[in-house]
Amino acid sequence: MARLFHYKVVNNAFGDPCVFIKLLREKRALLLDLGDIRKIPFSEILKVSHIFVTHTHIDHFIGFDQVIRAILRRTEPLKIYGPENIIECINGKLRGYTWNLVSDYPIEIEAYAIKEDKVEAAKFVASRRFELEKIADLPFHKNLIIEEPLFRVRALVLSHGIPVIAYSIEEDFHININKVELERAGLQIGPWLGELKKQIKANYSYHPLKILKKKSENSVEIETPKGKMNIEELFPILKITKGEKISYVMDVSPTRDNIDKIIEFVRDSDILFCEAYFLSKDKDRALERNHLTAQITGEIAREAKVGELKILHISPKYINNPEEVYREVELSRHFHLKQNL
Repeated sequence: MARLFHYKVVNNAFGDPCVFIKLLREKRALLLDLGDIRKIPFSEILKVSHIFVTHTHIDHFIGFDQVIRAILRRTEPLKIYGPENIIECINGKLRGYTWNLVSDYPIEIEAYAIKEDKVEAAKFVASRRFELEKIADLPFHKNLIIEEPLFRVRALVLSHGIPVIAYSIEEDFHININKVELERAGLQIGPWLGELKKQIKANYSYHPLKILKKKSENSVEIETPKGKMNIEELFPILKITKGEKISYVMDVSPTRDNIDKIIEFVRDSDILFCEAYFLSKDKDRALERNHLTAQITGEIAREAKVGELKILHISPKYINNPEEVYREVELSRHFHLKQNL
């Protein structure tokens, strides 16, 4: 079954955390964190429409310059989300360069600073030498920062000694085409199927019992190889399934408050990307440096009923024995281990 999200972990568990996510048949991509991204070709960076930054420590933000260099002549805006200081940090990065030759460049950067009760917004336009321009704040209700037909994104403010943001990206429902039923209906594969999926996403919501529920009473038609048809006439050619949920949690203080919030936020994720920076035997160091232990990461995955757990961020002190970290994660994930916080 085809998936909407096709992810690639950019670096190994001892490198800068970063996940590149392509959207199937959309010619665009998402980026989780912005550290060392030298392994991503410029041609792939050009497809990135949204970047989600957890915080602006150097190993999560140094790749900003490479992104800007790649997209300078792009017409589509780049949207960057991050913690409360992200607008200030983007402005500082841009002020570090001279922009006297970009007046005819089309690129615009939109920056969104996620706070507890709102999302502050600003933009930087190449034709105006990337001067900071404040734009209207956005509401921040039920952790939602993006909602579009293909997917929604939620954000959670946590602590790493500084505010950090966890993200979840979720497809409401997924549509595949039943080729046997397509042929039986006398229809052929073609670009019209992409439009069909977009119209269904825009006009229907997913309910497990009813599968699809119409958002309004208006009928929706689409052009097919057999002429115009009502969308609901085409339901027999569709395979509708619940969408995928991907969550991303990095650099979090190992406090009970943070852990409880994370468990609820990532609950039922198909994939959770998470740090496991220290071993539990070094929990004092974990508290001092504001990082999760491998045992806590396993506990989160177990309690949240996560499908697949991907560890991205391990301390270099374990570089000669990473297996011990993975063992502790898996042991905690399958057995309840008591750890005093």
